[in-house]
Parts: sequence; C-alpha cells; structure tokens
Amino acid sequence: MASSTISSTPFIKKKEIGLFSSFSSPNCTQKWRKRGSKVVMCVMAPAQPQRAPSTSGSVKHAMTMTKKILARASERSKLDPGENVWVNVDVLMTHDVCGPGTIGILKNEFGHNAKVWDREKIVIIPDHYIFTTDERANRNVDILRDFCMEQNIKYFYDIKDLGNFRANPDYKGVCHIALAQEGHCRPGEVLLGTDSNTCTAGAFGQFATGIGNTDAGFVMGAGKLLLKVPPTLRFILDGEMPSFLLAKDLILQVSVMVLEM
Repeated sequence: MASSTISSTPFIKKKEIGLFSSFSSPNCTQKWRKRGSKVVMCVMAPAQPQRAPSTSGSVKHAMTMTKKILARASERSKLDPGENVWVNVDVLMTHDVCGPGTIGILKNEFGHNAKVWDREKIVIIPDHYIFTTDERANRNVDILRDFCMEQNIKYFYDIKDLGNFRANPDYKGVCHIALAQEGHCRPGEVLLGTDSNTCTAGAFGQFATGIGNTDAGFVMGAGKLLLKVPPTLRFILDGEMPSFLLAKDLILQVSVMVLEM
C-alpha cells in the first residue's frame, strides 16, 4: 500500500507510487537508489506573490483566434462578442458575378475617378460566366478587365481565349481554390469576398467571410469595414460517421443547427 511522508521542508512531499524517479536532493537520490526503492518525489513550489499586471505593451486577455485576428485588424487590445468594430482588410476578392456591381458602387459613392485603396490587396477572378458565347456574361468579364487596367490591379486572373482555357496562362479556375493556390490566404489576416463560400479560407488560420456588393464597394475604396465580433459556438460530436456521409455533410448539418438557434 502506498505510504506518504512529509519532509522537514514544508514544500516537499514524498509519495511512494511504485515508480522510480530522481529527487531534487543528490544525497537523497543516492540514499534511495542504494535501498532500491521505487519512489517518486513531488516537489511543491512555495506560494508566490501575485504578479502585478504588465505596465508595458498590450494588455493580455483570453480571446479566441477570431477575436485575436479582429483585434489586430481593428487595433484593439480586447474584443467581446457583439461589438461593432472598424476592421482593416488585408485582402478583398470579387469575381465576375459580383465584381461589376461592386465596381459600380465604388464609382457611385467615391466618385467616377476614384482609386482603389490598395491595388495589391484586391484580387479579381473571373470563374462563373466564362466559356460561354452569351454576350451579357462576357460583358461582366469585360467590365472587370477594363477596371483592372484602369486601376492597375496586380492580381487579376484574366481569361481571354474562350475556346481553349489552356491558352490562358492567368486563368486559375474557381476563385476559392485560386485564393489559396496563389498565396492570398495567410494566417492571421482578414479576407473578405463577394461570395458566401469565402469562409472556406478560414481553414488557413485567417478570418474570412462573404460580404455583399455594397460592403465590397466600400472596402474597395476605404480598405476597411464595420464588422460585428461573432460569438463562439462549441459543438460536441459523439459517435461514428456512417460510411455514406462525408465531412461536408457534417458541417452542413452544423450550419443548419446554427441557423435554427
């Protein structure tokens, strides 16, 4: 049966548990090794005075990854769920579906000759209305092309040869895949896009979400947006997934549960 003894030092407890471990005292270690005893000593540190709060640097608060990212982007030391804060955007993505509308809002609200806030932080990817002879669909891409030439947008993944996609060296395919493959998804940054699936970029350790044309037009001109700090939800999943279900089925069910809350 295990026995316990307390040494003369009030902060050291010796407890026999059937295993061998070295002690803090060399003499004590040698003594117990000679006796062949299997004893583990647990050393209890003396009580320490409470450390005063730091007087320099940012004050530390317990926050989730999302809160930390938004706090950095809003130049705040602490954020709480439900707060509305102005967030500096690192990347804005739009495509041929919402791009023309976003550009129209920029020009209406900031002026016809307005310049984007940062030509290297805007990513424009035609990927919906392509490889078609529909003139209206092609017109959407034409508007993007003209705008990118006017603004000298650095990351415009254009498509010109509608007959053979392999003849387009800048064509990158689906915008969400292209964002990751071309290095636009970076941990700790804020990425906004005119597509509901933009949130998939959160897999890269960044805050990413979809926004509408109006918000995107404002971001395009100002480089920031008023966002509400989201709450944190925890889902505990118990059991095994049936073979006919995949991870996407699981997250879609979680999404339905969130919408019903």
